[in-house]
Amino acid sequence: MKIKKIFGAILAVVLIWCAICAIKPFWDKYWLGQDLKTAAIYGTKHSVKDTRKYLSSIIEREDYGFSAEDFYIEKKANNDTTIGITYDDEIRIFGMTVIEFELTVEETRSEIKASF
Repeated sequence: MKIKKIFGAILAVVLIWCAICAIKPFWDKYWLGQDLKTAAIYGTKHSVKDTRKYLSSIIEREDYGFSAEDFYIEKKANNDTTIGITYDDEIRIFGMTVIEFELTVEETRSEIKASF
Protein backbone atom coordinates (compact mmCIF):
# COMPACT_ATOMS: atom_id res chain seq x y z
CA MET A 1 0.00 0.00 0.00
CA LYS A 2 2.83 2.45 0.84
CA ILE A 3 4.58 1.64 -2.43
CA LYS A 4 1.47 2.71 -4.39
CA LYS A 5 1.38 6.02 -2.52
CA ILE A 6 5.09 6.63 -3.06
CA PHE A 7 4.82 5.71 -6.73
CA GLY A 8 1.77 7.96 -7.10
CA ALA A 9 3.59 10.87 -5.47
CA ILE A 10 6.63 10.40 -7.70
CA LEU A 11 4.41 10.19 -10.78
CA ALA A 12 2.58 13.39 -9.74
CA VAL A 13 5.87 15.26 -9.29
CA VAL A 14 7.13 14.06 -12.69
CA LEU A 15 3.89 15.13 -14.41
CA ILE A 16 3.97 18.56 -12.76
CA TRP A 17 7.61 18.99 -13.79
CA CYS A 18 6.78 18.02 -17.39
CA ALA A 19 3.90 20.53 -17.44
CA ILE A 20 6.16 23.31 -16.17
CA CYS A 21 8.78 22.47 -18.81
CA ALA A 22 6.13 22.50 -21.54
CA ILE A 23 4.73 25.88 -20.46
CA LYS A 24 8.07 27.68 -19.98
CA PRO A 25 8.72 28.72 -23.64
CA PHE A 26 5.24 30.23 -23.90
CA TRP A 27 5.59 31.96 -20.53
CA ASP A 28 8.88 33.47 -21.71
CA LYS A 29 7.19 34.54 -24.97
CA TYR A 30 4.45 36.31 -23.01
CA TRP A 31 6.92 38.31 -20.91
CA LEU A 32 9.03 39.14 -23.96
CA GLY A 33 5.84 40.48 -25.58
CA GLN A 34 5.17 42.66 -22.55
CA ASP A 35 8.66 44.12 -22.78
CA LEU A 36 8.25 44.69 -26.53
CA LYS A 37 5.00 46.58 -25.84
CA THR A 38 6.91 48.89 -23.52
CA ALA A 39 9.65 49.42 -26.10
CA ALA A 40 7.08 50.03 -28.88
CA ILE A 41 5.35 52.68 -26.77
CA TYR A 42 8.75 54.28 -26.16
CA GLY A 43 9.38 54.10 -29.91
CA THR A 44 6.32 56.18 -30.77
CA LYS A 45 8.00 59.23 -29.20
CA HIS A 46 11.65 58.46 -30.02
CA SER A 47 13.84 57.59 -33.00
CA VAL A 48 14.55 54.03 -34.13
CA LYS A 49 18.12 54.40 -32.87
CA ASP A 50 16.96 55.50 -29.41
CA THR A 51 14.32 52.77 -29.36
CA ARG A 52 16.94 50.13 -30.15
CA LYS A 53 19.12 51.48 -27.33
CA TYR A 54 16.15 51.33 -24.93
CA LEU A 55 15.32 47.81 -26.12
CA SER A 56 18.95 46.81 -25.57
CA SER A 57 18.74 47.91 -21.94
CA ILE A 58 15.59 45.82 -21.45
CA ILE A 59 17.17 42.77 -23.10
CA GLU A 60 20.28 43.03 -20.94
CA ARG A 61 18.26 43.50 -17.74
CA GLU A 62 15.97 40.53 -18.42
CA ASP A 63 18.72 38.31 -19.92
CA TYR A 64 16.66 36.92 -22.80
CA GLY A 65 19.70 35.73 -24.71
CA PHE A 66 19.10 38.04 -27.69
CA SER A 67 20.82 41.20 -28.76
CA ALA A 68 18.94 44.34 -29.78
CA GLU A 69 20.09 43.76 -33.37
CA ASP A 70 18.09 40.50 -33.48
CA PHE A 71 14.86 42.55 -33.34
CA TYR A 72 13.30 44.42 -36.23
CA ILE A 73 11.98 47.88 -35.56
CA GLU A 74 9.74 49.68 -38.04
CA LYS A 75 8.47 53.20 -37.56
CA LYS A 76 5.87 54.65 -39.90
CA ALA A 77 5.35 58.29 -40.82
CA ASN A 78 2.50 58.61 -38.29
CA ASN A 79 4.85 57.32 -35.55
CA ASP A 80 3.27 53.84 -35.35
CA THR A 81 6.07 51.60 -34.11
CA THR A 82 6.37 47.85 -34.64
CA ILE A 83 8.99 45.76 -32.87
CA GLY A 84 9.34 42.02 -33.33
CA ILE A 85 11.52 38.96 -33.39
CA THR A 86 11.32 35.41 -34.67
CA TYR A 87 13.38 32.89 -32.75
CA ASP A 88 13.77 29.16 -32.21
CA ASP A 89 12.83 27.63 -28.88
CA GLU A 90 12.37 24.14 -27.52
CA ILE A 91 10.69 22.14 -24.82
CA ARG A 92 13.29 20.28 -22.77
CA ILE A 93 12.34 17.71 -20.19
CA PHE A 94 15.04 16.15 -18.02
CA GLY A 95 17.71 17.55 -20.33
CA MET A 96 16.24 16.03 -23.48
CA THR A 97 14.74 18.12 -26.27
CA VAL A 98 11.18 16.95 -26.79
CA ILE A 99 10.16 19.42 -29.49
CA GLU A 100 11.71 22.38 -31.29
CA PHE A 101 9.63 25.17 -32.77
CA GLU A 102 9.76 28.72 -34.02
CA LEU A 103 8.10 31.56 -32.11
CA THR A 104 7.32 35.06 -33.33
CA VAL A 105 6.63 37.97 -31.05
CA GLU A 106 5.52 41.26 -32.58
CA GLU A 107 4.05 44.35 -30.95
CA THR A 108 2.71 47.48 -32.63
CA ARG A 109 1.78 50.66 -30.83
CA SER A 110 0.39 53.96 -32.09
CA GLU A 111 1.36 57.37 -30.86
CA ILE A 112 -1.21 58.92 -28.57
CA LYS A 113 -1.53 62.66 -28.94
CA ALA A 114 -1.86 64.77 -25.82
CA SER A 115 -5.38 66.15 -25.49
CA PHE A 116 -4.82 69.03 -23.12
